[in-house]
Amino acid sequence: GWILTIWALVDAIRVPHDSMFRAGTKLIWVLVILFGNLVGSIVYMAVGRPVAGSQPPPLETLPSNPPAPAG
Repeated sequence: GWILTIWALVDAIRVPHDSMFRAGTKLIWVLVILFGNLVGSIVYMAVGRPVAGSQPPPLETLPSNPPAPAG
């Protein structure tokens, strides 16, 4: 049980961008795996783990110039 939990935790942490998960975010999946142990790991594998070969969004979609601070 511990091996699957540790493997799922490492797998979730190594995902570079939240949009790659099939559902949820990195924080949610790390908490599910930590508090759910074996059951949380199985749920992550079935529901949250990114599809093989999925890529993060291109950098062009991110704002290049943040807004200037007010004041």
